[in-house]
Amino acid sequence: MATLTRRQMLHAASLAGSAGLLNVSARAAAAVLDLPTVVLPIYAIRQDGDMLFYAHTGVRDGAASWDTQALKIGNGWDFRQVFAGPGGAIYAIRQNGEMLFYKHSGLYNTSDEWSMQAQRIGTGWDFRHVFAGEQGSIYAIRHNGEMLFYKHKGLPAEATDWPIQGRVIGTGWDFRQVFAGDDGAIYAIRHNGEMLFYKHDGFLNGTASWKIQAQPIGTGWDFREVFSGPFGAVYAIRQDGDMLFYRHRGVTNGTADWPIQAKKIGNGWSFRQVFASR
Repeated sequence: MATLTRRQMLHAASLAGSAGLLNVSARAAAAVLDLPTVVLPIYAIRQDGDMLFYAHTGVRDGAASWDTQALKIGNGWDFRQVFAGPGGAIYAIRQNGEMLFYKHSGLYNTSDEWSMQAQRIGTGWDFRHVFAGEQGSIYAIRHNGEMLFYKHKGLPAEATDWPIQGRVIGTGWDFRQVFAGDDGAIYAIRHNGEMLFYKHDGFLNGTASWKIQAQPIGTGWDFREVFSGPFGAVYAIRQDGDMLFYRHRGVTNGTADWPIQAKKIGNGWSFRQVFASR
């Protein structure tokens, strides 16, 4: 099945809106508009290092619809941190701070194909949190709460090319979990479960420009893992392995507008790490 990148998904959403299809499922909208089904690739790493691949087709409406589940696509993923960029790019950080780059070419045909594996692209990645944003932006949070900005060109032929490295763009990022949404949106979860919203206007050039900072948008976010999809989709995994789906309509302006909250879309998600493609 064909898949769409996040940016292609958002374009498809605008087409659906123009056609008056905002209240139908992503699958139905795709069928009417003759578009590929909107699919969010999700990766899960078992305790033994096996990597599994999932494809969620309910990314727009929160349906418990999965075209692919628990497809094994690799092993030996024993890293301190792993996260995804766009187009099958996956970053893995070793215990010694080395960063490795992988390219999952099977993202588009639901296979275990890799066009690049374990290419060393950096050292010194000893951070509390590291995650990817839009268009090659990577955020790293030091143990003292400083946030650094990196820009990774990320093309297979230029995997070691970093136009921007280690630029300080903020302080006070002392949170339990931090992850990025679309177009500069960043979500931060305090230790008490409160969720804050930030909007980084400088995600293209690494400037410390913040349109919105520390806007409270929710409470009770006491989950094992939380990550985002397109259209304001937010996935949360409970301690018991249940996966819940949220839809944040305020992803563009930071309002606490959640038309879908805590909708159960799966169970058995008791993994070492879970993350979605950008």
